[in-house]
Amino acid sequence: MRSQQLALGMGLMVAVGCAGRKVSTDFSPAFSLSQYRTFALVMPPSKMGEQLVDQRVRNAVRAQLDAKGLTASDRQNADVFAGYGVVDKTHTEVYTSQDGWGWGGWGWRNYRWGVPWPMTAQRRIETYTDGTVVVNLIDARTRQVVWHGEVADVVNLPVSDPARATRQINDAVAKLFEKFPPQTPRA
Repeated sequence: MRSQQLALGMGLMVAVGCAGRKVSTDFSPAFSLSQYRTFALVMPPSKMGEQLVDQRVRNAVRAQLDAKGLTASDRQNADVFAGYGVVDKTHTEVYTSQDGWGWGGWGWRNYRWGVPWPMTAQRRIETYTDGTVVVNLIDARTRQVVWHGEVADVVNLPVSDPARATRQINDAVAKLFEKFPPQTPRA
């Protein structure tokens, strides 16, 4: 029974983790996609160990901007610069589980006398690093950020399954660009 409950709980945690990533965007009220025709990707590759992740993000951002009607260009001829990156954050999760049942004692603050109560607790600590993808669109003329987006918990670093990492990054960047270009409220 206990193992079934544990399996169910783990399954629910995995399902919740896959259900959706936190996506946030912000933009300048003066932003209008119609004023931009070309873009240039401007972030240099990151650390040696993360160049492959950088290439995956670069390809995903390029594909989304292409799909939105922008054309890739060099920096000198671009209307907008697309800066991107992966921010790696280290998380620590502490899991506590009860290990066995015993009988309570007697005395002040020990009101459990004669009642079954968990007697020992075990803690398991897990540490993982996730990659949050960040994309900024910067007006090439004014050098001002006109759109910012980020999607959290895209990929665990270091990458252990390259095909899965590529799918995760592509899916996350597509989700990031779902509401791009932003719709400005009409006055």
